[in-house]
Parts: sequence; structure tokens; C-alpha cells
Amino acid sequence: MAGVVNSRLSSCTGLFSMSLENPPQQSNFFLNPVAKLGRATLVIVYFWGDYSIFMGKIFYRILARRWRSGLIFQQCLEIGVKSFPIAMLTSVFVGLVMVVQTGYQLIKFGAKGYVPGIAFIANAREMVPAFCAMVVGARVAASITAEIGSMKVTEQLDAMDVLDVDPVRYLCVPRVIAMTIMLPAICTICLVTGFLAGMVVSDLALNIPPLSYYNTTLKFAKVSDVMGGLAKTVVFGTLIALTGCYYGFRTSGGAAGVGRATTNSVVLTLILILVFDYLLSSFILALFMPF
Repeated sequence: MAGVVNSRLSSCTGLFSMSLENPPQQSNFFLNPVAKLGRATLVIVYFWGDYSIFMGKIFYRILARRWRSGLIFQQCLEIGVKSFPIAMLTSVFVGLVMVVQTGYQLIKFGAKGYVPGIAFIANAREMVPAFCAMVVGARVAASITAEIGSMKVTEQLDAMDVLDVDPVRYLCVPRVIAMTIMLPAICTICLVTGFLAGMVVSDLALNIPPLSYYNTTLKFAKVSDVMGGLAKTVVFGTLIALTGCYYGFRTSGGAAGVGRATTNSVVLTLILILVFDYLLSSFILALFMPF
């Protein structure tokens, strides 16, 4: 009799221990989403904290003013001048599309004469800075990440540390300064090419003479429209170079890791440009053009 009782007690104890080790699936159903949300929150907080620390290191070295002018000039040529063709091509078609779309809509209301002014203001404030920043940013961020990431996986960055060469000052500072300088210059020229493209298509498609197009643009456009758009490109250029350098320094896993880092760099660059485009546009409009 005692043996039967002991066997039953042991079986109950085993079931109880199994229930502790493997809780019911019903509790997992409620806990799993919370756990996933918590892990995702920790990953996001860690990522942006690491990104901010890396950005602080670069800005600290920039403010120290120990720049290598030769490297800055080289990067201006590499990531700035070589980006002109694709940026100008983008601005030409942006100018064409803006004039055509604006013109065919305003013709319905008998307001064709407002097309040049509206198209130029839209291009200066928003279209040319945003589109050029995205096109140039994708190219430059991928290039920077691939170059620095290849150096990271082949341990060239470690060799620079051994030789007492600061890799952040040597690799990141020239690229950030060069991109911050060159993107506004690129967008300035692209704004001119977009204006000329719009002038041509307005004459061909909307029968607006070039002289009338030019005079109407001068009548409606303001210097603040151009300066506001160029001010955004300064921030865009800094973000593009920072993101490319960050992912380059955080690359791991060989050639496959370089590919993943390059993809993530381009994606984050485009997202940051769109987010800061909205934030800066809202700030500029509230500051200079209050309702």
C-alpha cells in the first residue's frame, strides 16, 4: 500500500516539475508578443545610442580642427564631383515633370501664367534638395560603407590603431566635411538645370515663352525659398556621410557582411533624409513663413 502511495506521489511531483519547466502554451501566447516588443525596443535603443556615440566622436574630431586638407579635397572630388552627372540628370527630369504636371492642372482653372513660379518654388524648397539628396546619398553611402567595411573585415582598421593612426579622424572626418560642403553645391547647380529644363518644356508643351517664364519666376520666387532648400542639404550631406561611416565601422562577417552593411546603410540613409526633410521643412516654414 505504501509503495502505491509513494509511486503516486512521485508521479504527481514529476508532473509538477514538468509544469514548471514547460509552462502552459496559453501564457506563452500572451508573453511572446511582449517579449518580442521588449527585445525590439532594446535593439532600437542600443542602435541609436551607438549611432549617437559614433556621431559624437566624429563631431569632436571635427571641432578639434585637426583636419587633413588633402584628404578633404580628395573626398570632394570622389564623392562630390563624380556625383554631378546623376544628380543633374535627376534634376532635369524633376524640372520637366513639375512643370508638365503643374501646367496641365492649372490650365483647367485658367491660371497657366502661375506655372513658372509654382514650379520653381516647389523645386527650390523641396523637389530638387530631396531627390538629389536621395540619389547622391544612395551612391555615396554605399561607396563609403563598402570601402570602410572592406577595410574593417580585412583588419586594416586594426592595423591603423597599431600604427597610432586614428581611423575615425583619417577616414570619417574628411568624408563628413566633404559631403557637407559638396551636397549644397551639387543642389545649387541642379536647381539651375531643373529651372532650364522647365523653361524648355514650358515653351514646347504649354506655349509659355522663355522670357515670360523667366520674368514670372523672378516675380514669385524669393531668396528664402532657395536658402531654405540649401540649408536642408547641409543636414542631408552630414547624415549621408555619418551613416555610411557608421555602417562601415560596424561591418563584420566577411564579404557577405560588407554586402549587408551596404544595403542597411542605403536604406537608413533614405529613411533619415525623408524624416529630416519633413522636420526641417516644418521648422523652416514655421520660422520664416508663419501662417
